[in-house]
Amino acid sequence: MTPTPLAAITAYLDTLLPPSTYTDASQNGLQVDAGKAMVSCVGFAVDAGESVISEAISRGVDLLVVHHGLLWSHAPSRLIGPFARKVRLLMTAGCSLYASHLPLDGHQTLGNAAQIAATLNLEYIAPFCHYKGGPVGCRGNFVSLTTIEEINNQVATFRGHSPAQFLPFGATSFQTVAIVTGSGSFAIEECAAAGIDLLLSGEPKHEAYHLAKELRQSVLFAGHYATETFGVAALEREIARQFGVKTCFIDEPSGI
Repeated sequence: MTPTPLAAITAYLDTLLPPSTYTDASQNGLQVDAGKAMVSCVGFAVDAGESVISEAISRGVDLLVVHHGLLWSHAPSRLIGPFARKVRLLMTAGCSLYASHLPLDGHQTLGNAAQIAATLNLEYIAPFCHYKGGPVGCRGNFVSLTTIEEINNQVATFRGHSPAQFLPFGATSFQTVAIVTGSGSFAIEECAAAGIDLLLSGEPKHEAYHLAKELRQSVLFAGHYATETFGVAALEREIARQFGVKTCFIDEPSGI
């Protein structure tokens, strides 16, 4: 496979997932330029953990694309500790790092929610949950009335799946569903207001229990990691198709 300019891949990603679309805590886009102009292998992962970076480097990755990057609004102001180790690993190996958080959540074809909607074979899919500048999820209809057991069987096939948690406070069989991945329990109120049967999300906050109960909203939490592998996996397919470069997925489930 012919090496591709780093600048060409990151420019394409910036066009596909505009970094400034959302008022995001993540500093989206190219976060670490490790100085290698040409890319032979692009790695994809959910998190920019030290062990993930090490694995990417061991696989010869020149550019690592992640959902949860290193630089956030609360990023360390000094290069020390684990933060310094991760940057040093990347720079020493010549492995650049690109992150897309809310822009990837909200993409209506390649995004986490959109890809889950396609996996569940939903109909009438539309953007859902406007948050910090744009939609971060989607909504749709099951082809037929669906039980929680049937949905759990599908969720169990998600990469990095851990046992799902169901809050059965509203409908017990489902026609309509909204998907807001990761830490998406803030969408409970919008689901209830829209009369949506089920919210499918990732990781609950504690207050989600009483909020869902008081609003009579059923919610299925299928795991933060498990619901957010979809977008980076779709990006992997897109970059391989567009540039013909070697790609790999670094899978490190958190169980959360």
